[in-house]
Amino acid sequence: MKKLILLLFAAIPVLIAAQDDCNFFEYRKITIEKTNLNTSQSDFGASLVNNQLWFSAYTPEEIEKLSKGNDKNVFYNLYSSPIDKDGNASSELSPQLENISSGYHAGPVSYCEKTKELFVTLSNYDNPEIRNRVYRKAEIRLKIIIAKMVNGKWQLVEEFQYNNPSYSVGHPSISITGDTLFFASNKPDSGFGETDLYMSVRKNGTWGEPINLGAEINSEGNDMFPFYFDGKMLFFASDRGNVETKNFDIFYSCANANSFVKAVKVDALNTNADDFGLFIEPNGKYGYFASRREGGMGDDDIYKVIFKGVYNLQLTVLDKKTMKEIPNAKVNFSDNVAGLFNGNIIERSLSENATLTVTTQIDGYQNSSVTISTEGKSYGIIKATITVEKVEVGQKFVMNDIYYDYDKSNILPSSAAELDKLVKIMKDNPGWKVELGSHTDCRGSDDYNMKLSQRRSDSAVSYIVDHGISKDRITAMGYGETQLVNRCDDGVNCTEEEHAQNRRTEFKILEMN
Repeated sequence: MKKLILLLFAAIPVLIAAQDDCNFFEYRKITIEKTNLNTSQSDFGASLVNNQLWFSAYTPEEIEKLSKGNDKNVFYNLYSSPIDKDGNASSELSPQLENISSGYHAGPVSYCEKTKELFVTLSNYDNPEIRNRVYRKAEIRLKIIIAKMVNGKWQLVEEFQYNNPSYSVGHPSISITGDTLFFASNKPDSGFGETDLYMSVRKNGTWGEPINLGAEINSEGNDMFPFYFDGKMLFFASDRGNVETKNFDIFYSCANANSFVKAVKVDALNTNADDFGLFIEPNGKYGYFASRREGGMGDDDIYKVIFKGVYNLQLTVLDKKTMKEIPNAKVNFSDNVAGLFNGNIIERSLSENATLTVTTQIDGYQNSSVTISTEGKSYGIIKATITVEKVEVGQKFVMNDIYYDYDKSNILPSSAAELDKLVKIMKDNPGWKVELGSHTDCRGSDDYNMKLSQRRSDSAVSYIVDHGISKDRITAMGYGETQLVNRCDDGVNCTEEEHAQNRRTEFKILEMN
């Protein structure tokens, strides 16, 4: 894409992502692969449209013409290719937008899923002196048109209102919200270099005056092929610093409040030849770009780039009473991979789409566990906290929300969640043996209340055993009204709330091995 200045060519009120969120490359490893889309001529401008890969290339007939030095009536055309779930493209190509782009150079494009709009770069032929000349050899002017699918066919619905026959407006990148359009233009007397990047914000259906993206983005050279990713990062190509070769490198900049920070190179993608036109699929797992690097098919080739995500767990174990970190807290991971201490924080890497359980194993504490999953999460740091409580043999814990029907001992569905908590505690602390005690209030005879409380305790223990706890680890005890916690003994006039304090279920630690 040597001299693609031929191909072309803002205060930023809608940019709100914080710079701290802009860590795309920090947690990804990059792999570059060839695709089966390339020809001996220039292939570029890869983008996703309705889960198909679209790009610009010449027809076989046009390639034959170019090989013989004939560049008349030769135009870049748009093609689509099916892709699989991993973004691998098929070599079965379908021409696109023939009814709109015939007789024009077409591409690159940008599709907005929310608005169902397709933003397309087309050459602008208002200047007859450059008609039918390949834009590698003339500064062919560009324009942006907007198409929509109507009755199964792409139809032109409007032209971008800031197109101008005297200069180029092209290389669109529409935000996922559909209200912000980034593009490149060589509009005279308005930029920093030969070609600059701009944005326009749409309000109430009308595009606002283009805004130059400023000196942190634009240079004295050519800045083109913007791609706005995830509302956070602007990728683009620039030939800055390459005075002699004019080769493009891929840069990125992070949105920060109402502006962009200073752009930096994506070193992992750049070579000493042209590298440009990066597009990344919405989940950030793979993308495509064009390059004229060694080993390609011919001129510009389309490459696939794989972003292998990395997850870093930072786990903190806290004392429930003091809420302070427990030094050297021992934990076990269900996948048997150990973590490393960084101070009192336990760190380790996690796999993609992984789910595992972390269980504490700390002497003198009621051990606890937490489930951690990377499924559906952005790459990067995952923070988790486990709180544990200091305990000793003989310590009692009141179990809230254990209810029974009047004069009944069967477990109600509303009580199951609380009993499930005890099941989890027993599983997290396999060396424990406990007693589950049931208590009544003073109403009714002593003998009746003793038998009722025992039946209730037996019922709760049966539930726990049925949910995976060995019956030799838990004992059922009914205490009737023998261990009242307030003044409400026989003959004392008490409120219903006071009686309810005595109708409780407790578990007591008998052993901690």
